[in-house]
Amino acid sequence: MKKIILFSAVLGCSGTITAQQLPLYSHLFFAQAMVNPAKSGAAGFSELVTMHRQQWQGMEGAPETSALLFNGATNKERVGYSVYAFTDATDIVRRSGIYGHYAYHAQLSENAILSFGLGAGYVNNTFDMASIRVKNEGDPFLFPSNTNGSLDLNAGINLKVENFQMGVAVPQLLQPTVSYSNNYDGPVAFHLIRHYVVQTQYDLPIQKDRMTLSPMVVVRAANNVTPQVDAGLMFNMKEYGYLGALYRSNFGASTQIGVHLTPLLTLGYAHDFSTNTFATALGVSNEFILTYRFGDNKRNDRIEAEIKRLKDKQRQADQNSEKLLNEKFEEFKEELEASNKKQLEAQSQQLAQATALKLQEAGAQSGGVRSQAAQRTTATPNTAPANAVTNGSIRGYSADAYADRVAPGSVGYYVTAGVYGEQENADKMAQKLKAQGISARTFRDPKNNMVYVYLLKFGSYEEASTARQSSLNGQYSGKLWVKVIQ
Repeated sequence: MKKIILFSAVLGCSGTITAQQLPLYSHLFFAQAMVNPAKSGAAGFSELVTMHRQQWQGMEGAPETSALLFNGATNKERVGYSVYAFTDATDIVRRSGIYGHYAYHAQLSENAILSFGLGAGYVNNTFDMASIRVKNEGDPFLFPSNTNGSLDLNAGINLKVENFQMGVAVPQLLQPTVSYSNNYDGPVAFHLIRHYVVQTQYDLPIQKDRMTLSPMVVVRAANNVTPQVDAGLMFNMKEYGYLGALYRSNFGASTQIGVHLTPLLTLGYAHDFSTNTFATALGVSNEFILTYRFGDNKRNDRIEAEIKRLKDKQRQADQNSEKLLNEKFEEFKEELEASNKKQLEAQSQQLAQATALKLQEAGAQSGGVRSQAAQRTTATPNTAPANAVTNGSIRGYSADAYADRVAPGSVGYYVTAGVYGEQENADKMAQKLKAQGISARTFRDPKNNMVYVYLLKFGSYEEASTARQSSLNGQYSGKLWVKVIQ
């Protein structure tokens, strides 16, 4: 009884067989170039896909299909290619074929790509006469030429606009006739009928493309055959795996699950449930898929991940640059204030000298006025900053970071406590800090001719900035900033 059901469900033959003849896959989402040559290389990476399907598990003679696909993309990104081979066996009918596909991807706009595809192949059809058991084994009907091959073409087109795409494919375009023999009862022949396959898909990115939710609808149609509609949903987690569900009209439903063993290697499984008239007798179907993605193309996920990492690094560098710019601005303000102070001191001295000279020339009171003028002339303003230190020596840093262990003015990042136009004033502040138990030294920057009083030196800006922001771990109450010497 199962044999009769199987033969009726698959062939429905009467001299010429006109049933749907394309191999059936539940993992079509991951191997679309098998049906539509325009999808060859469309994703921008090269991959190898192998599938094996056991339909109606446990039934003798049930369909069993194996497929191998190499889907290639070139670095030019406008050209794609693929090679597709398959074997499909149902009871005594054996069918195998190999196709080569070529695709051209035309960039219509920044977000729109129109792809054209054409494929040529060879299909071989065989009857397994050894599997036939009949009463009269000498029947001449059983001895036709049991193998026949034919050439065929596939064609397709696909339009992708941002995350939406729609494609139309025409497999078995030439509809060649497969003729086995001519005997007294008439010809034994069938046609590879032309099929029409329409596919739509939308990819919804989630969490910045880390996950994708993709609804898809596929419609298959052919002359004298009821159209078949596949409606599915695929949830792909790029770091872990995928989950999918599919409903196939007049047949059943399918669930898919897969795991990304590595960023390039994926293993998947599909389990189909029959829901048609023969559901109880036909049983379930199992399908396995293994994909390997090559990592040498411009648009693959590994390259995208590397680009993202570099962007994050650049973003961090920009933030550090902004901090450095702010530090430089504060340093410039201090330098400007010190320079202005130096100019005021010089002007004050010149004014005092001029006043004293005028008093002498005018014969002003000797002694008192000259004494006062001399006092003003020789007076040195107190330029040392009021940097109060609350707890003595600075502790908690590497010995090589302290001022007395550092070559003054060498390349690095200095935590500075003062900047002066005159060496004398910088030395006064350094001596004051040393008297308080703080190691401090000075150096002159030849670029601006300013003298800096520094406490610590680090090999990176981050270390110096952390020390400054923490006020040397709370051990210094005065103002600090970072001086960069490159």
